[in-house]
Amino acid sequence: MTRTLLFLVSCVFTQNFVFARLLGSSALFDEDRRVGTAVGLGLVTAVIMALASAGCWALEKYALVPMKAEYLRVLAYVVVSLIAALLVGLCLKAAFPKLNDAMNEAGMMIAVNCAALGVALMNTDAGCGIADAALHGLFGGLGFLVAITLMAGVQERIRYSRIPEPMKGLPITLVSASLMALAFMGFMGIA
Repeated sequence: MTRTLLFLVSCVFTQNFVFARLLGSSALFDEDRRVGTAVGLGLVTAVIMALASAGCWALEKYALVPMKAEYLRVLAYVVVSLIAALLVGLCLKAAFPKLNDAMNEAGMMIAVNCAALGVALMNTDAGCGIADAALHGLFGGLGFLVAITLMAGVQERIRYSRIPEPMKGLPITLVSASLMALAFMGFMGIA
């Protein structure tokens, strides 16, 4: 239990895919995103990353390694990540159409697929089992949720603040993201 909790803290804070590894970081730069939408997108991303991680693990163990086709790993993982995103998208379309529309933005889908592909490749390199791979994907997705939600909150706050003209837009967003990354590094002593 303690190991799982430390793993969660590590994935969400110290080894956050967005701030520490820059996977899916393009999702941070949407200045119009609201906190409520960000939470929904983060949860969807966590599910996609968990499914993609488990699917890539199974593909690696039962197809690529037995056929000695490890050279196809990246291509196969991209396909699995896309299939996971499409399956979740179909479920989302039926249950939450507005969230599905927000998820279908090109930048958001690219960010999600980059993060899902990155975690799947890291799981393969680490030699994780299926449970660890799925947990790594889920916890990494929760880290994505924290990052995107915090940035949406910061963007909402910035919208109503007096910012000097040269700092408006991308510059203040980059400064905010870098300060959050530094704050997350403060958790290094815990996990």
